[in-house]
Amino acid sequence: MIDAIAGTVARIGEDHVILETGGIAFRVFCPARALQEFTAGEEAEAFIHLALRDDALQLYGFPTRYERDVFRQLLPVGQVGPKLALQILSTLPAQQLVAAIAAGDVESLTSVKGIGRKTAQRIVIDLRDKLSLGAASSEIPGGVPLSEAEVTALRALTSRSLGFSVRQARNALQRLRGEKLDTPELVRRALEILGSEG
Repeated sequence: MIDAIAGTVARIGEDHVILETGGIAFRVFCPARALQEFTAGEEAEAFIHLALRDDALQLYGFPTRYERDVFRQLLPVGQVGPKLALQILSTLPAQQLVAAIAAGDVESLTSVKGIGRKTAQRIVIDLRDKLSLGAASSEIPGGVPLSEAEVTALRALTSRSLGFSVRQARNALQRLRGEKLDTPELVRRALEILGSEG
């Protein structure tokens, strides 16, 4: 099993990168966001998922183990194969995707090309209790790891009764980082921030 490939970026395609190592050039399919992190001619590493098909072996690569883990969690969901899972992660960063699933935010999922409402609902139902917002979050480039209290607050803010989007709620919670607030206080302060922005 291939865990990761480290080598020189030979070239970058629309949906893949060619990594050369040990005299072998590997074509690695990546989310669009991941492709932006590669530079031709420079050394790079991709964490690999190997997909076995009847007619081919395909490599899918990610900048972090966390993103690869999220990709792998999507694969068993009905109607979601490797290509659609890659499309999902090209549209939604891994932690934003996990936050949307945790909050039951079907609308964010349907913003992905190829995802209808039924498939989005299936993803939420199948993965809501399986994916972790905080797992390996320190590996997420530019990501903001969420504490347990923040995850609970995020769910409250994006619930039907309050109705804020995942992005709005996350931005508000991010502004409160470092204040060591419990969940009720986080929700109260976040509502103040969101109210002042409205």
